[in-house]
Amino acid sequence: MKQFSDGAGVARGTFADGTETVFIASNVAGVVSAANKIVDASVGATTTYRSQAFSDIPISETLSTAVVRRGTVTLAGQSVNVLIVEDNSGDAGLVYLSASGGDVLTASGAGFGTAPSGAFTYNGVHIIAERSVGGSAQTGTFSLTADFDNKTFSYSGTTASSSLTGNGTVDTTSGRLTSSDLSSVANGFKSSATMYGQLHGSSAQATSGVFHTNESDPNYAGAFAGSR
Repeated sequence: MKQFSDGAGVARGTFADGTETVFIASNVAGVVSAANKIVDASVGATTTYRSQAFSDIPISETLSTAVVRRGTVTLAGQSVNVLIVEDNSGDAGLVYLSASGGDVLTASGAGFGTAPSGAFTYNGVHIIAERSVGGSAQTGTFSLTADFDNKTFSYSGTTASSSLTGNGTVDTTSGRLTSSDLSSVANGFKSSATMYGQLHGSSAQATSGVFHTNESDPNYAGAFAGSR
């Protein structure tokens, strides 16, 4: 979907069981190529929050909207720090993998059915990380209001030192959310940002997605997962 100047980028995927995922990864072209082959399902950017690879990661926080897990796993022989968010709906979640070879952000959830009528507000967990630093992500909250009749949405996500706000469009056929002109403030650094989101469940009960600031090699990237 998008390739950055450093070779990282954004891609989408669909699993055989209908799970939808969107992710940001280093060497995105190579990841997409590998994901389209028969490989170990526990490895790579297509790993979802439901993966058995994360079954032993302990719960670090129990929030009003989600369970957060933090720990370390070994993937393809490499030690990887992991942050996992599992929304209480059971229909959406996110994974942040931090390794020496580069960070990976994935947002995923149940396949999309049909869009309801009217407007609904989704709440959940919002995270952001500085791509040049790696190793940690700030966690916060978000609120997303989707107007399915007008096919638009508004988003407001915050952490202790960042915010992401703005509007975008809802594709009521595919269940996808897009915006290329969100307003991002992170550690005092202001920029525009792009979001790639998706709706989950038979009647769009949950949502998830990833975002990045709009430099050719983005300074910040993040993800969100929540439900209505």
